[in-house]
Amino acid sequence: MKKNTKLASYFTLTTCFFSVNLQAKNLTIALGNFEPLFSEQGKPALFKDLIDGVYTYLPHRKINYRYMFSNARLVRELNAHTIDGAANIFTQKEIQGCITQPVFAYSDVAISLKSKYYTINSISDLNEKSVVSYQRAILLLGSEYKQAVLRSKHYKEVAQPLEQAKLLSNGMVDVSIGDKYIFLHSLKNHAKNGLKANDFDIHDIFPPVASSIGFNQQKHCDEFDQALIKYKNSGKYQMVYQNYLNQLGFTQ
Repeated sequence: MKKNTKLASYFTLTTCFFSVNLQAKNLTIALGNFEPLFSEQGKPALFKDLIDGVYTYLPHRKINYRYMFSNARLVRELNAHTIDGAANIFTQKEIQGCITQPVFAYSDVAISLKSKYYTINSISDLNEKSVVSYQRAILLLGSEYKQAVLRSKHYKEVAQPLEQAKLLSNGMVDVSIGDKYIFLHSLKNHAKNGLKANDFDIHDIFPPVASSIGFNQQKHCDEFDQALIKYKNSGKYQMVYQNYLNQLGFTQ
């Protein structure tokens, strides 16, 4: 009888060990909600591809994704520990856990029609032009930007990236301000006037901005950072960005 009891205890402990070990290998990461950087399940998403690339160097991890979270919900759910990680987080102050090294590079740029031959090499070159941008850009892009657009012919902020693509494509504004991947994705969905990605000039006038993944446990940040270094050194990290530009039709 004692032998059977010991055997049962052994199997119970072994089962618990493997159960805990299995749980330790699975992580739930929530993703943002703006295409094509993040997308619905089953659709291409640039930033998700980057995460997948990093985790190829952590084969013991199985990632369960949750899709289309607003930035506010990402922070709320992470701090409530209903998820293990959240992409994307901009500052440590937002969350109770840790953040990884910067992963997601944003590309806020000025975009103009190539046929206009505009020279835009700095933020001040936005003076005297009509400009459309995303909501709250005047608060987020710094004082130099604010002063420039206040001196512009016309300045408007809109809620939807597609609206920016339409206004610029139709010649209603001179310049659109925003992330180049989001603009090119919106343009692809607005093909009524026949304009293609290469019909536009992209002007890099803003400093780069990057965000991170936030995790509740430091060990998850640490292992991700180590894998991220390997991923970048492989050359595959930058290839993801270039491949998306190619897919969006921009080959300049």
